[in-house]
Amino acid sequence: MEPIKVLGEPALLLSDGTLVVADLHLGFENELRSKGINIPLKVDELSARMKNLIRSTSSKRLAILGDIKHHVAGPEKLEFLVVPEFFSAIRGELSELHVVLGNHDGDLEALLPRNVVIHGSAGLAWGENWLTHGSTKLPKEATSSRRIIMGHVHPSVRIKDTMGYRYSFQVWLSGAMKGGKGRTIIVMPSFNKYVGQLAMNEPTRANLRGPLLSKKEVDLESLEVQTLDGHALGRLGDLT
Repeated sequence: MEPIKVLGEPALLLSDGTLVVADLHLGFENELRSKGINIPLKVDELSARMKNLIRSTSSKRLAILGDIKHHVAGPEKLEFLVVPEFFSAIRGELSELHVVLGNHDGDLEALLPRNVVIHGSAGLAWGENWLTHGSTKLPKEATSSRRIIMGHVHPSVRIKDTMGYRYSFQVWLSGAMKGGKGRTIIVMPSFNKYVGQLAMNEPTRANLRGPLLSKKEVDLESLEVQTLDGHALGRLGDLT
């Protein structure tokens, strides 16, 4: 059964009732402040959105596909505050909480509650799905999964109208993977809407897309594009 996209939010609901999100980037405010951009902490907003999602979907199980914190290496001072605060706010809503490590999650384990189940960045099988962050190659056992669900790239598209105005949208990407095994891929938008987005319909460096969106794995231009509120925009290659 195809996962259900939660309209208006970058979240999936799997057939067993598991809620899936990706890319929280807690503590991202510190990087902006280092560049002279002062914004208030967003941890309360992010945790409130997550609690609303959990309640509205009646989910008791949550899987977060990597990049829980923002700093790539070990935790920065702000992350010692906001990561535990986020998990403290949502943990009572859930019976199970799973975290797949992302490339920003160095030494994350020290910040998480003891009853969080931690998985390596390659991910894990979940029913007919393989849940992964997307920054590393998949293990051989992932090839038997019908569907790959990943985050990592924060996909968006930028569109220019006839007056020259540019619009940017967070989007879902989905489509067939190469190899002739009938596997499909779903690329999730980042749960944190304040972090940078990668405009997938503009020239991008291949290393930013990660190994799962390489030419070897997918025909990027053939992937279907959908906005958070459910509008189909067509194929990525047509959105120039």
